[in-house]
Amino acid sequence: MDDEYHAQLEGKVAIVTGAASGFGKLLTERLVGLNAKVFLVDISPDVELFSQTLNEQHPGLTHWAVFDLCQTKSIQAVFDQATQHFGHVDILVNNAGIANNCSLFSQPDHVELERIVRLNLIAPMEATRVAVRYFKDTGRSGVVVNTASVGGLLPISLMESYGTTKAGLIFFTTTCKGLAPQIRVNAVAPYFADTPLVKNNRIAKSYPLVRQMGLMSPKKVVGAMLQAMCNESLAGDTLMVAMGAKPQKLTFYDDLTMQVTSYIASGAVSKYTSVFSAMFSRMLDSTLGFLRKKVAYKDE
Repeated sequence: MDDEYHAQLEGKVAIVTGAASGFGKLLTERLVGLNAKVFLVDISPDVELFSQTLNEQHPGLTHWAVFDLCQTKSIQAVFDQATQHFGHVDILVNNAGIANNCSLFSQPDHVELERIVRLNLIAPMEATRVAVRYFKDTGRSGVVVNTASVGGLLPISLMESYGTTKAGLIFFTTTCKGLAPQIRVNAVAPYFADTPLVKNNRIAKSYPLVRQMGLMSPKKVVGAMLQAMCNESLAGDTLMVAMGAKPQKLTFYDDLTMQVTSYIASGAVSKYTSVFSAMFSRMLDSTLGFLRKKVAYKDE
């Protein structure tokens, strides 16, 4: 598989946000190992040392910048610096994100809610807007990969803010299907993985599935990210990633679109309200079944 990815990614330029830890750090290492160039973005100053370490092993393949992506105006600056340093951009990975540490209804003010919405949803939407305009203006083909979560598919009590932003990101990704074939926008929706974001979050660690099954290797999520980048049949798609199975494409929104279109055309409210309820129930049951599969698939 690496040989296939190498052929597709060698010499490509990627922007990776949240690159100093977790999925972003592992993905950056994998991309550099495939001879791609990476512009690393993170709020943590640790990103500088990480970039320097990679450049010692792979001279000239990375550059870095410290940005707070909650400041929406900084996102255009990210693209400007990346294109100035590497000459162009081929891939954007919207990976930076945060989770709430307590329920929305236990928070004394709006500050954490606003930051979660800005970083998890507004920032990737704005970055995608900037990327799409860049690809269209330059005539280049491009790929955007968004890091969502199964938390955006399964309503998890106490994680209202996080789950809502990830659900919005999955929905946004689906709306981008029409940009293909020039521009492909996809997402990955992983189960809870062994990353600092999860390990340092008491709500995630207390979730029943986590207590029952443990945490997934982040390497598997990175494998799904590369698949979302390189598989040209994927556009506007979200790959669910869990411990016990190969990444699986989410088809719920395709089915829902057909049902809603039929509902609007027919005007038969009573007929379709029960259908929608059943669809949501099936989607939730399917997702839970996917997550609970026994670990029989080797991580990429």
